[in-house]
Amino acid sequence: MEEFIMSLITRCQRFLEELGIPVTVFCKKVELSTPSFYKWRNGELNLSDATLERIDGYLSKYGF
Repeated sequence: MEEFIMSLITRCQRFLEELGIPVTVFCKKVELSTPSFYKWRNGELNLSDATLERIDGYLSKYGF
């Protein structure tokens, strides 16, 4: 699971950087608060499996 989460964080970063999407817009689309996103990215928060699946599905939809 840890490997999946690290991969997901990397995919989020690539998505945001390559497409120039603001973090706030991304968070709204995946139903996650912006502070929670930053805490998760920094290893300070564990997200539920449902939230991780939403993020994964959203990124996959755009080829990331």
